[in-house]
Amino acid sequence: MLEIDHVILGVGDLDAATRRMEALGFGVAEGGRHEGLGTANRIVPIPRGPGTPPQYLELLGVVDRREAGGTEFGRALLRRIAGGDRLARWCFQTDDLDAVAARLGLTPEPRGRRRPDGMQLTWRAAGLALSLRDSWLPFFVAWDEPARHPGLTPVTHRTSPRAIAWVELAPDDRPRLDRWLAGAAAPVRLVDGLPGLRRVAIATPAGEIVIG
Repeated sequence: MLEIDHVILGVGDLDAATRRMEALGFGVAEGGRHEGLGTANRIVPIPRGPGTPPQYLELLGVVDRREAGGTEFGRALLRRIAGGDRLARWCFQTDDLDAVAARLGLTPEPRGRRRPDGMQLTWRAAGLALSLRDSWLPFFVAWDEPARHPGLTPVTHRTSPRAIAWVELAPDDRPRLDRWLAGAAAPVRLVDGLPGLRRVAIATPAGEIVIG
């Protein structure tokens, strides 16, 4: 299994971004603080149906500029949102992270954050540093407890998101992207221009909602 897990929207103001998502009909849940990184997130869950892994849109913001400026993760986000809210990164979920990492020469690393209810959410990820540098490259994740996946967070949507319909990006190296996406269920739209992640579309009963 190798499917899009989530797309990250870097935002300058988490409250303003939440209102924007709510105006589109989406429910938004608190995600939690990334300790030591100066960032926090909120979640637009996309639970999908039985037998399909959940997805989500992540709103990622800086809540402590000094702390964020002391880490490459925080600095990358600050650079990304310097001109306004922008898509920052995207991620694939896999049930065999070690195999994906070995194929691409990546090293899995443990990650985690504490949810607002106090529960620790943990996962392993690979390709994080590369995706910080080149946002058109996805990173990969394997959740330690899939039942706690952020895409399953209870919220009330006015319009029910069904799936991430597609992701639009401009790659700097198409053969490299093809290697990264080998074997993936990847509804990707490629465009020309400055390399980066451009737009994401979320499928709803009323049609696609495009964010970018």
